[in-house]
This record gives sequence, structure tokens and C-alpha cells, in this order.
Amino acid sequence: MPSKPACCDDRAEYDELNGLPIAMAYVPWQQWRAIYEVEKGFHRGTIFEELDKPFKGIGGCCK
Repeated sequence: MPSKPACCDDRAEYDELNGLPIAMAYVPWQQWRAIYEVEKGFHRGTIFEELDKPFKGIGGCCK
């Protein structure tokens, strides 16, 4: 059986949220406002300015 990296060990005994139910998400309807021009939307990956959230490279496991 292959071993897991130390950073990905099961941390259930230390996790304060372990055992709590999974949350239900709320997703509002998208409003058609603040629309990018076609070329800019293509390069940004969305036509909606309010959804343009660049990836900052933080978070995750095994840093």
C-alpha cells in the first residue's frame, strides 16, 4: 500500500469541523450587467466583470 505524503495525512482528529453536516450552497441568479467586450471577456475567461476573480495561487494542500 503506497504511503501518503505527510501534508495529506488524515487530520480528522484535529479538524474542528469533522462530523458536521455538509453545507447547502446558495447561488443567486446571474444578472446581465457590467458585461465585458467580447475580446476582453475571452481573455479574462468570463464576460461578467463581477465574476472576474483572478486566481492568486493561495490555499490547498502540500505547499
